Amino acid sequence: MINKKTPLSLYATLLFLGIFTSTATAQTVAPKNTNLVNSTTNTAANLLAKTETGTKNITFSPRATAGYSTQGAGFNSYGSFEGFFPVFQTPGKNLTFVEGKILYDTENSSLGGNVLLGQRFLNSKQDRVMGAYVSYDTRDTGKTTFNQLGLGLESLSENWDFHLNGYIPLGKTSSRLSENYVGTSSFQGNALQLDRVQVFQQSLAGVDAEVGKKLASLGNGTLRGYAGTYLYGGEGIPAFVGVKGKLVTSWDNLAMGLTLQNDSRFDTRLVFNIGASLGGHGGGNRQSVPARMGESVERESNILVDNRIKRDSLAAINPVTGQPYVFNHANLGIGTGNGTYDNPTGTVVAAAANAQSDGNGIVYVQAGTNPGTAGFTVPNKVQVLSTGPVQTINTTQLGNIQLPGSGVGVGATTSVGAAGLPGTVALTNLPKVNGTITLAAGGSDQVLSGFAVTNTTGQNAGIAGQNNVNATIKNNQVTIPLTAPNSAAGQSLLTTNRGIVLVGANGQTTIDNNTVNNAIGEGIRLENITGKGSITRNTVLNTIQPYDQTGLEASIYIRNNKGDVDLTIANNLVGDNNTRSTTGYNGVVTNGVAAYTPTALVGNEVDGIEFSLCRSYLGGLPDTFAACSGTATAKVNIANNTVRNIGVLGVDGADGIDMNLNNGDVDLIGEKGARVSTLAITGNNVLNIADKGVSFGSDGDAILGLGNVSNNTVTNVGGIGIALRARQTSNTNYVASGNTITKAASNGIEYSETRADNNAVSTAIIDNNTIKDSGPDAIFVRSRINGQAKATITNNKIDNSGLTTGTNIGIEVSAEENSKLNVLIDKNTITGNRAEAILVRNNATATGGVNAGSAQLNAVVTNNKLVGNNTAAVGAAAFTARANSNANMCLRLQNNTAGTTAATGYFLNRAVTTATANPIFRIEDSLLSTNTGTFTPVLPLTTGTTNTVGGTNNFTSVPASGSCGVAFAQ
Repeated sequence: MINKKTPLSLYATLLFLGIFTSTATAQTVAPKNTNLVNSTTNTAANLLAKTETGTKNITFSPRATAGYSTQGAGFNSYGSFEGFFPVFQTPGKNLTFVEGKILYDTENSSLGGNVLLGQRFLNSKQDRVMGAYVSYDTRDTGKTTFNQLGLGLESLSENWDFHLNGYIPLGKTSSRLSENYVGTSSFQGNALQLDRVQVFQQSLAGVDAEVGKKLASLGNGTLRGYAGTYLYGGEGIPAFVGVKGKLVTSWDNLAMGLTLQNDSRFDTRLVFNIGASLGGHGGGNRQSVPARMGESVERESNILVDNRIKRDSLAAINPVTGQPYVFNHANLGIGTGNGTYDNPTGTVVAAAANAQSDGNGIVYVQAGTNPGTAGFTVPNKVQVLSTGPVQTINTTQLGNIQLPGSGVGVGATTSVGAAGLPGTVALTNLPKVNGTITLAAGGSDQVLSGFAVTNTTGQNAGIAGQNNVNATIKNNQVTIPLTAPNSAAGQSLLTTNRGIVLVGANGQTTIDNNTVNNAIGEGIRLENITGKGSITRNTVLNTIQPYDQTGLEASIYIRNNKGDVDLTIANNLVGDNNTRSTTGYNGVVTNGVAAYTPTALVGNEVDGIEFSLCRSYLGGLPDTFAACSGTATAKVNIANNTVRNIGVLGVDGADGIDMNLNNGDVDLIGEKGARVSTLAITGNNVLNIADKGVSFGSDGDAILGLGNVSNNTVTNVGGIGIALRARQTSNTNYVASGNTITKAASNGIEYSETRADNNAVSTAIIDNNTIKDSGPDAIFVRSRINGQAKATITNNKIDNSGLTTGTNIGIEVSAEENSKLNVLIDKNTITGNRAEAILVRNNATATGGVNAGSAQLNAVVTNNKLVGNNTAAVGAAAFTARANSNANMCLRLQNNTAGTTAATGYFLNRAVTTATANPIFRIEDSLLSTNTGTFTPVLPLTTGTTNTVGGTNNFTSVPASGSCGVAFAQ
């Protein structure tokens, strides 16, 4: 095949020169070897006699031919098998025949074929065969199948031939191979047009004609030359003209051809074909004119196909509805039209009024001169988008695409962790909205993106909605003026001057990449959200304590008392909550009825992030919330948020991250119904918090499958770094792992069963944490009342060497009242504490009580390194175990390392403090010698030894066979 664009005139000239030079030579040069050619004088009489003799003897029989052709214009290389079948024949006069051919495309491994019916007549006077045919052709291209009708005429003689063939496609003439959208789009009217490129495989209709001449006789064969032209075209393919020339040689059972052609569509092609035959005719001169009645028809056996490209545009299709999106355009301060792209409206309200509420409507807003627009309502099933952010929509054709003109307000994207920001996108030049944007109540599939909302005094939230399904709020800026009232009574309604508030949202709720400043009470607030919720990449700063203070507000706040929610709160920046209210409310109980009464300044209670499930609010305030009447379930993931600057350390009571399951406002309220499979708090950066860094409380009858607090960084908090609480009849499982806690003023990690009515059952794993300069306890574990707890404290690193005052302790474990506590303390490294590294105590008497119960504590303390502790000598020793009152305590102490003095070694104490106190202190004493360090009393232990308080130690020796294991019934 020749693909170079060699000038057509050169090929044509060479071909015709070859043909006619050969002809002239044959006519003027006499043969020298009479054995090679017939030397009989070609008189008219001799020619007639020769013809009559050949005609008389020639009859035709079936013939089979196998062949091969290289690639040509419009077809691939192929192999062929042909059958030639005479149907009716009168020797020397006429022949009716059928040709059948099977074509095998060697490139696509596909088949094609022809069935041809032909009729030929012999004109003996003119020594010429005249013929005509009709054929049905088919071709499988590997992509589709094409069919065509073939028609043709022919005239064959000793020296000159003529062929005329026509090709008419039948049925389907094209098949689409591919469809691609080139990524460019533009608005036209109310539609978004997508540029499309389609590639079709197209069958070609055409006609070809050629004239040929015998150039030479080659023994029993001939060499013939042909020159011709062709015209082809098809749907989307303009008609084109080409020229061709070919040489054909044939012997008794072998034929070969070489074709050279050129046209504007396929350029220049060189095609070689060869075929071998078996059978055909019997008797006579096979090179005579009558014998040519049995030749195959000269035509193009293949259906010619080519690829064509079609370029157009189609309206973007909504894959949800299968219908085109319909855009209503607004250009603030400029538009005066009807909402088309070329004639936009001037307000969002006008554009939204014309929006389709069938899921296809989009209101698309340009800032224009940005004079500001009034608050508006997002209709049901409508997206209201501005050109400020990068806006994308999902299309059937291309998936997610960016809308033309969007992204004009996009600034730099802040990487995660840089300057405390969690990967938010800075936005400028957003259309201004003066007032509240409301999602139409009960609507579905509403989207609001790219607006700068300024709320005014006494208005609703910046963005609000109720009972919305699949709501999306993203890329907006909500600013509450600092002049908004937070110092007048009655201003804490659920939505007044809040940032973003959704009540009763369900389906898939998405709140992403919004900025909220100066909101009253809550920056982002969700009430009774069900389904799936996502609060991500938002920046919520300076959330202000309202006048009517409940102490339960937060920058990001979610509370449910019904339903089922799968919630993600991730990559948000919240904080800088230092604006405090001038007055507030404190809870009091009058005649057994809980109520609120005004009080003086109580400080900032606005947490960073809070999730409350079945947590009740008391009546008497505008902001009330009932307890769960049944059960409510949740799965919550709070991850990779930055929570900073929450309140004033030592003054305010705000937490960084606060989780509440049940947990009513006062102990008298019996909350119930909270059911949580998993609640994960992971990868957060919590710093400069007035009270607790992470507060996690389970109250009432709450059931917590797993509360996972892991890989967080908590720095500089005024209360507990990580507080894990189990209260009343809750059943909880906690994990605190891989956290880094620095400078927590009131315990690093506290796992505690609290409140006077505790009957909780709880487990905790506290492992691989790093705690520095946090106290009074770096890790504090406590069981109370009738609660049952199990704690595993392993592989933690505690360094309190930076603390210079107080009686800080590394790990303190305390079982109180009638509670049961099993604890494993293993492989911890503890240093720098002013008091004990580890204090294990069994206080059957709670703080302020006397002989209140008989608490049970089983403690296994193994493989810990206690170096450089009790530095201020304010503790009994580096390790202290004490059984008080009527407690029952069992201790396994094995393979630990402590100091060599009494103050830095081990102190074991059965404390008999009153005449009625009779604690039990059991020890697997055969393992004591495995420890390194000094013991008080000295080893081996003896009974009846006076202790430092009074009474006798009277330790009880138990076998080292798991007597102090950590299992207990739950």
